[in-house]
Amino acid sequence: MIIKKNIIDDYYKYIENKYCAKTLDELLGKKYFIKDQLGEGSFFRVKIEKGLEISGFNISKMEMDFDRVPHEDILEVGYCYSGDTKILSLPDYKKYAFKEGDIFIYKALNELERFKFEYRNCKTISIHMNFNIIKNAVNSIWEDRIIRDWQENINNIFNENILIVEKASYDLRKIAQEIDEISSNNMMGYIKLKLKAIEFLSTFLEEKSKKNLKNIKNKEIQRITKAKEIINENIQNTPSVKELAIKLNTSIYKLQKWFKDITGDTVYGYIKKAKIRKAKYLLKNTNLSILEIANEIGYENPSKFANVFKRYNGITPLKYRKSK
Repeated sequence: MIIKKNIIDDYYKYIENKYCAKTLDELLGKKYFIKDQLGEGSFFRVKIEKGLEISGFNISKMEMDFDRVPHEDILEVGYCYSGDTKILSLPDYKKYAFKEGDIFIYKALNELERFKFEYRNCKTISIHMNFNIIKNAVNSIWEDRIIRDWQENINNIFNENILIVEKASYDLRKIAQEIDEISSNNMMGYIKLKLKAIEFLSTFLEEKSKKNLKNIKNKEIQRITKAKEIINENIQNTPSVKELAIKLNTSIYKLQKWFKDITGDTVYGYIKKAKIRKAKYLLKNTNLSILEIANEIGYENPSKFANVFKRYNGITPLKYRKSK
């Protein structure tokens, strides 16, 4: 029987061979004790189920490096209880650091080759989820949608980064503390640990999703604001929905959806209203004829312009001018 290893297996095998004085098998996992000449402290690993596990360390002082193979679609979400850790990624020489109260999120599927770690009085916990394994257990009816949502959410979280460090929310700090207090040497502890690990991950993803939705909403508003500017600046020859989408570097579907969500109008509906607003301004503030105003807002046929104007305002352009 061939046992397929992953990057986490490689990581802990590397720690065991290079840094450990001894290991201790426990009911649900394994503990790794650092050699005295290399540092002070220990690592642990607990397999919750296939594709989901918890690991962490409690290290007073240690420096470590790790060469990796970037072929695993694993998400790591962790919490730092105390101390601090500094990380150097290679070959991009990018520096990261996290400390007490921070949450860190790592995307293992990347092109980096090596990491260097420096631990100081640091205690952390990490939850690893191997999506390639977990998605195979997803009901096929929902699989495509879940995979799309997953990929979009993860891409929104990371953007161009592979490791993100930020302050943990109150809810995440509370769950992390509860995990730390669970004893994993019996079945009840295993059940609690599994539930809390899933709660930690789901709470994190929910918080990030809400934050990303807010950011996306702000970007949508900015694009619709830009779309309005383009329409109002080109009221005589307004662009088509397709042309507008190209100018805003988005799809026709998204543009139409954003317009409806934010303005309450379709793109065409907004364009018509913009034309009527411009017509009302010209009728009130200039001496241009009805024909000239119709042409000014993109209507070659003044009768059509008059009909549209009356439909929106209840009176003809001429009566509107006299009333003002």
